[in-house]
Amino acid sequence: MRRRLTRERVLMTAGFVLSAILAVYFLRRIDLSELGPTLASVNPWILSCCLLTKGTIFSLGALRSKVFLRPLRCYSFAECFTPALAGYVTNNIFPFRLGELVRVDLLARAGDISRGSTIAVVALERLLDLISFLILFAAAVPLLAIDLSGDSRLAWALAAIIGALFGVFWLVANPSRFPGIVVFFARPFGRRMQAWIYQKSQRFVDGFSALRSSRAVAQAFALTLLTRLVGMLTIQCWLWAFGLDLPIYASLIVTVFLSIGTMVPSSPGFIGTFHVAVAYALELMGVDAAMAASVAIAGHFMATVPWTVIGLFVSLPAIRGVWKRGPRAGQQVEGVFGA
Repeated sequence: MRRRLTRERVLMTAGFVLSAILAVYFLRRIDLSELGPTLASVNPWILSCCLLTKGTIFSLGALRSKVFLRPLRCYSFAECFTPALAGYVTNNIFPFRLGELVRVDLLARAGDISRGSTIAVVALERLLDLISFLILFAAAVPLLAIDLSGDSRLAWALAAIIGALFGVFWLVANPSRFPGIVVFFARPFGRRMQAWIYQKSQRFVDGFSALRSSRAVAQAFALTLLTRLVGMLTIQCWLWAFGLDLPIYASLIVTVFLSIGTMVPSSPGFIGTFHVAVAYALELMGVDAAMAASVAIAGHFMATVPWTVIGLFVSLPAIRGVWKRGPRAGQQVEGVFGA
């Protein structure tokens, strides 16, 4: 237990240190005397449109969760929207992406279903997000004239994703086999532990039930791509707000760089990594350093602060209500890491 806590502290420290280094690097590359006038040139009305686009992204995510959760229970829109917003707020305040665990817990409690099943649903969503990112990345590579023919890392990444897809579809086609395989590898443990593992693995497989419906898969994939498009519209609003006249594909390039930048472990809110990714993408397209930095700062503010504040007021009462209500009589919600 002590070793695990030590490892978590090391990871948290590394994330904060990396964010600090990138934030200093970001600020040292620009003339701070030019930053104020450039930020003051922003059109606040256009920039405020990001509030609507961000809310749309949360709404589309909630609808996608409804699609994946439908075989387990018919969730309302609010029961999916609130956990998504609460997870977002948590990720912007606490390290280690704890928002995912908060979201898993809230979804399970709201629907009185197993956390194992909601973990599987969240894993499916992240897999779809990764596939959509690869589609955007493939579209951006020719625009940036990048030669990836000799890069074996991309081939390994694609192979891993394809393998994960085959693994998921195998679980869907053979739901009864997976718990048995898990128990087979759990033979060194006692019978009681094996029974516990069997139950958990069965609940996990239940979370993939929506994949048995081609209509549900098509709906979830369409919602994922639509979410990406709205995210690109958000970035385009940043560019319009500063009066930048860039090619129509500029928001695509920024989206790809931003997606890669936020994959790097960092502090809550992606401070540093967010700014460097956005600024570097814009400078690559000919935007001067001060303007690129201003877009990054304003974009980060609009992407994190308003909806974090809104989320605190909207999600906290709902979270208290869900946790106070707890599971219904006769039902027990499983723990994420234990009974």
